Amino acid sequence: MKTGNYFTDNADLVESFDRLVPWAQVVPLAEDPGASVAETVAAWREVLAVAGKYIGTEVAARAAKVDELGVVRANGGVDMSEPVKENLRGLAALGISGPSIPTAYGGGGLPFTVNTMLIEMLARACLSTEVQHAFHSAPAALIHRFGTEAQRARYLPKLASGEWIGGVAMTEPQAGSDVGSLTSTATREGDHWCLKGRKQFISAGSGQFSIVLARCLPGSKGLDGLGLFIADQQLVGPDGVAHANYAIERAEHKFTIKGSPTCALAFEATRAEALGAPGEGWKMILTFMNESRVGVGIQGVGVATAAFEAARDYAATRVQMGRPIREHPMVAEMLLDMETTVRGMRALLLEASLRLDRTLFAEAATGGASPELKRASRELRELTPLVKWYGAEEAIRVCRLALQIYGGYGVVTEYEVERHLRDSLILPIYEGTSQIQGLMAVRDLMRAVFAKPASLVGAGPSAWLARSSFAGETGRDFSAARRAHVAALRSLTLGLVRRSGLRALRGKLGDDELGPFLLNAERIAETLAHLHVARALAEQARVVPERGRWAARAARRARLVAERNLRQIRAGDGGVFAQIAAWRRERGA
Repeated sequence: MKTGNYFTDNADLVESFDRLVPWAQVVPLAEDPGASVAETVAAWREVLAVAGKYIGTEVAARAAKVDELGVVRANGGVDMSEPVKENLRGLAALGISGPSIPTAYGGGGLPFTVNTMLIEMLARACLSTEVQHAFHSAPAALIHRFGTEAQRARYLPKLASGEWIGGVAMTEPQAGSDVGSLTSTATREGDHWCLKGRKQFISAGSGQFSIVLARCLPGSKGLDGLGLFIADQQLVGPDGVAHANYAIERAEHKFTIKGSPTCALAFEATRAEALGAPGEGWKMILTFMNESRVGVGIQGVGVATAAFEAARDYAATRVQMGRPIREHPMVAEMLLDMETTVRGMRALLLEASLRLDRTLFAEAATGGASPELKRASRELRELTPLVKWYGAEEAIRVCRLALQIYGGYGVVTEYEVERHLRDSLILPIYEGTSQIQGLMAVRDLMRAVFAKPASLVGAGPSAWLARSSFAGETGRDFSAARRAHVAALRSLTLGLVRRSGLRALRGKLGDDELGPFLLNAERIAETLAHLHVARALAEQARVVPERGRWAARAARRARLVAERNLRQIRAGDGGVFAQIAAWRRERGA
């Protein structure tokens, strides 16, 4: 695997840090009001440079071994392999086990914008290690945001030091995306809560504790009546001997992120304490889910960068027909397409990270009342499913192209591109599938369309995209892509009105009536994602004109994607609904 300093050797990442982040806005959010912007930014840059050297040499060098060894299963227990532990120990020695945990609890106190770059480098080096590292900060964020001071004092320092890792247990065997169907329960028993139920596919589930989503209000249904609860994996009994508080049943055998334990957990009379107000669990877990979805997008750019760098280097040295294969037009186009995609991912993530910082820090300071915060929240809501969708689906495409450039060598395990492709395949699945992201994006678009139908004869329901305008060929392609996107929405909306009448615009419809919207949700999300990538790169080109070539390529691809999706949406596919009707008849529905 290519090694080096994964920060200073990555020109696009360095340029993003040095020229594209509005640090004068970020520093006052994360630091004391009187903090020097220049000194703070210099310190953060040094953190990334030091981390980049360790990650790009030590962690990257151990990645193949991490993949080869997978998860340790011995004596009925589940554990990380020694190379993963060594990676995490090294990160702890650098003081970046919990980079986003507040400094008051021993963490780095880094804003999300800086942490994004750290996560990207780790995901590029070894996605299994990055996943494990994330579960220092992920449970810490929930505890810091919703816990008592006693809970913060107990858990955050151990997470910040790297001593503990904690899982977040939501998914159940029969309740994946349908969170409201979970059956795990929490019952009050004296001074504590008692958990009962099973969880599955829990990343870092072999850690020292779990934050568990469970039903705690008897008689509640769906997303109501849920709560979050902290359960330590081991408890010390009256005899001073530690015993299991819940069972780590197994770690799944999987072909992706093999070094990260993905566990099934069983809770039976498990002693726990409430995190936040019982009954408010869904509202609290949403913050974790949305930030995790942005995190998956960051993982995507990391893995895609690794695959692109490997393919670019290989194509420069592999000679066929008397010249390096990068000089063959089809391969050259692949490489340009891959680089445009990676740069587009990074541009989109930078925008999401900046808005996360504004919402997280400003909400804590102001309670969420300022107009600026409301706008940042709206824009972050629009970006989040697209960051997750694009980061996941496009990472797979980049890794697939890298393997194709390697040819036969690409499927040989001693070369890293097959591992990058395998690891990338988890990205569209966890933290909400790509199809769920499509439904989220379409749901918000429909609300905007129903609130303002006239937008469908203008520049569309996204105020952000509607006000965007660029010069030259980039602007023409962007406008054409936006027109195709609006035409697709208009076609679907007119079809809805024909079927359901004007009551359709009041938005109170069932899934059968909304069928064509639901069928085409991922196509709409794909178009939206490409539009936002083209917009983000074009806006960057205003600051760094050299980026104009990437903006132009992204805008052209956005137009081609939007026009293709428009044709597919207009063509329809009644066969899907006929098949659904037949399946319903089979089960007597």
